[in-house]
Amino acid sequence: MGTRGLLVRFFGGMAVGVAAVAVVVGCAASSRAHPRVGGVLGAGQERGRWATAAELAWLRKLGRWETSLMRSLNRVGQAASAAAAAPYLEPVRACSADLVAQVGPPPTERLARALDVVQRACGHLERAADASEAATAASEGRVGGKLLLRADQMVPPGEVRALPVVAGVSMQSHVDPKFSRIASGLAEKHVDVNCWSRVDWTRLLREEKAYTLHHIDDNTLGFAGVGGARDNLSPEVCDSLDELQYQHRMPGAMDAKLLLATAVVTLSHEPQHNKGIAVEAQAECYAIQLMRETAVKLGAAPAYAAELQRVYWQRYDEELPSYRSPECANGRAYDLDPASSTFP
Repeated sequence: MGTRGLLVRFFGGMAVGVAAVAVVVGCAASSRAHPRVGGVLGAGQERGRWATAAELAWLRKLGRWETSLMRSLNRVGQAASAAAAAPYLEPVRACSADLVAQVGPPPTERLARALDVVQRACGHLERAADASEAATAASEGRVGGKLLLRADQMVPPGEVRALPVVAGVSMQSHVDPKFSRIASGLAEKHVDVNCWSRVDWTRLLREEKAYTLHHIDDNTLGFAGVGGARDNLSPEVCDSLDELQYQHRMPGAMDAKLLLATAVVTLSHEPQHNKGIAVEAQAECYAIQLMRETAVKLGAAPAYAAELQRVYWQRYDEELPSYRSPECANGRAYDLDPASSTFP
């Protein structure tokens, strides 16, 4: 690649599929500043198997390899010249070889299917890195990015298990069809919202921590793959949503309202990642603006939905730095309705 413009076009061609491709975006409880709630342990699911120790070890290696690849791709995009980018293109050109050397063969067939997709992605990324024409680089990069996204949706094993569809309060892990309809509307495509039992959530986080190198951890309220079609919500979040949707409770105590507001924002936030938004501050700002409509769809009275939004917005400055932005303000870049004088 001989010019900065070519480098930008090469990286830009992969941006949707690669820049945040393998990073499953998790929303941390510490960013929400609310108390945890107790509850009954969920029953878990009998269908499918959770990751074995050997599979967890392999997922850690895959996560480290993907993190290294993403770092190289980001540095290529930020390089000021072709010469500056050259060292960071080498890991892209060595994508397949590094995958074999650093990750190796998976211990089970179900992980082998994901690895096969990753290997195909490497082939396209390598051709993109070696391309002499911008159009070829962008085309190959886009295909490689989409394949990495597809592979990301195939792991870890626990996340892709089949769950029953249950419209109502349930102590077992399930897909909630009402929450899924709301998320699908926000994502502008079909999305399944998984509500996990406490037992299964602990098991799921064990796998996610291995694969994401603890980007997703015990403080996570929910997570979704960028461009994916699944939203995974913690038991605490689903408990609060259940109370509003199915039990028609609209608590008046401040702590309870904040807990519910946090759950509504989480349900509104994860579909932003499904749409392809990787920046947490942008997804969070959109979710805060959309939460009032989400709350009404869950059964809240319009005035109560507005109160939930007010309660949450008052604590915006307490969120983690990655969830805040000066662009989340009236008339700024993240304002969904710049013609309006009110915000959020």
